[in-house]
Amino acid sequence: MRCSVAASAGHPRLMKAKDERSERGSSHCLVEHPQVEFVRRRALLALLVAVPGSCVGNRDGPARMPIDAPARMPTARPAAIGQQWTYDVRNVFNGSIVDQIVETVIAIRPTIRIQRVSQHSGVQAEEIHEPWGMLVQDPHWRPPIVFDAFVPAWPVNLTDTGARKYQSSYHLLDDDHYRLFWRLQMTPRGWERITVRAGTYDVLHFDNQIAYASNDFYRIESERAESVWFAPEIGRWVMRRSRGMYYLPGPSSGTMFEDYLQWELISWT
Repeated sequence: MRCSVAASAGHPRLMKAKDERSERGSSHCLVEHPQVEFVRRRALLALLVAVPGSCVGNRDGPARMPIDAPARMPTARPAAIGQQWTYDVRNVFNGSIVDQIVETVIAIRPTIRIQRVSQHSGVQAEEIHEPWGMLVQDPHWRPPIVFDAFVPAWPVNLTDTGARKYQSSYHLLDDDHYRLFWRLQMTPRGWERITVRAGTYDVLHFDNQIAYASNDFYRIESERAESVWFAPEIGRWVMRRSRGMYYLPGPSSGTMFEDYLQWELISWT
């Protein structure tokens, strides 16, 4: 079975795609992303994530310093039921705390499920790994998404020093009719020692650059960027900064920005 949707002016091109799950009786379309000015926009996003804290708000974040890579490379702590991490979510531009998120491992078989509870809005969509470190369902972005091919949550090999690229497609958690592309470039930046509210940790700092097709077809040239400080000893990041941008065509055309947010670990078990 095949499906097609006519493209509107200014929208990503919707291509006919073979339904890979026709045996379940539902149709899916794969959305093809238009050509993007990838280098320019990647550089702008990277600059926005890394801009010094003296410019505005609390952008410099917790104290950190570069260190040598561990002589014996650690592995990420395995997931176990009951593990929990609590994060303050901060608006990087003005330094204000906008939420607090508690994440708890509630299942490890057949998939690893992490329950997420927001102080402001209650129970959120779950984060799902299969296996640990490979994302099947990612609620970090809005709206939450489900991947067709697993995407790494942190570098598969903690000894990597070069960028690695991953390509997948995704659908929304509450709508699996359309498949939209997702391209991730993950780049290790080196080992650091960082002090957050939960303590001091040796972490692998890495950056993610993401080009994707938005489910909102009025958004084109959508990209996201984040910096992540991953602590193997807790099996999770101790800090994460994320933001995105997209182009809005039409009479009010221009580059639009998503919220610039920072997650900082305040406790874990």
